[in-house]
Amino acid sequence: MTKIRAQLLRFRELALGVVFFSAWFVQSSSRIVGDVPLRTDTFLTNPYGVFIAAGFAVAIALCRVRPGTALSLTGALLVLQLLFWPARFSQVSWVAYVALILIVVGVSAYAPSNRRRLLLALSMVSSIAVSALLNVPFLSLSGVWGTINGKDAASIEVIQGFSAWTVMAILLTVGAWHFGSRLRTRIIHPDPEPSGGGATESDRADGDTSSPSPDPRPDFTDWDSIATLSSREREIFLLAARGLSNSDIAHSAHIGESTVKTHLSSILTKLGFTSRAQIVAHAYQSGLLH
Repeated sequence: MTKIRAQLLRFRELALGVVFFSAWFVQSSSRIVGDVPLRTDTFLTNPYGVFIAAGFAVAIALCRVRPGTALSLTGALLVLQLLFWPARFSQVSWVAYVALILIVVGVSAYAPSNRRRLLLALSMVSSIAVSALLNVPFLSLSGVWGTINGKDAASIEVIQGFSAWTVMAILLTVGAWHFGSRLRTRIIHPDPEPSGGGATESDRADGDTSSPSPDPRPDFTDWDSIATLSSREREIFLLAARGLSNSDIAHSAHIGESTVKTHLSSILTKLGFTSRAQIVAHAYQSGLLH
């Protein structure tokens, strides 16, 4: 049962992407046409708009395995919309931008620790780009009237709308990122599940995974004790110190189990350890885990 549940969870982002695109397509289907209409037909969605929405769905599906790629794809699609007017959404299909909230949540939940700040900054830039596409007339499908306000460039409502939507978009991005961070915590620190048997053969081959009774936690954090490790190795070190199995570490770090074993071997060598139990003890004794 646990394996079935794990398989279903593995494809949840893909399923979410499919559900998103299907819902958007049904909502916009009555206004989708097979060719590129005149720029004055602002309620019609052409094939380029469908392509952009499908691209957002793909980005959602990639969040778990390639969070950086998911956000890069999203940014590329927004740049395409900024530069190429047929790719912009109509006054009906623009609701596809809801996908960006889901993408930000996924990227926050699965992004590598050393890239989170960069990806958050890119998410902010993307949210501002969406605000511009929705409000600024020359960035709309028509090039004359704003997508959601229907106003021309001379209207004060364009500036007001852009300002209000930019603030709202940034707040939504921050909220989505925070929600993704909370999911990330649950992913990295999963609730322990009862086990019906002993350690698997692969776990036994990797050394003793039992957690020894640590000494009382010190009042300091000695990061220098693992300074010889690379940033990725430090991430693997902390995951292993929490007692995660190789498969759980691979899932959390978005790498293969063979790569996990390679990193663990390098960690043991650099620190002069012979088993994973020493990793756990060292993490507690150095204040790296609380």
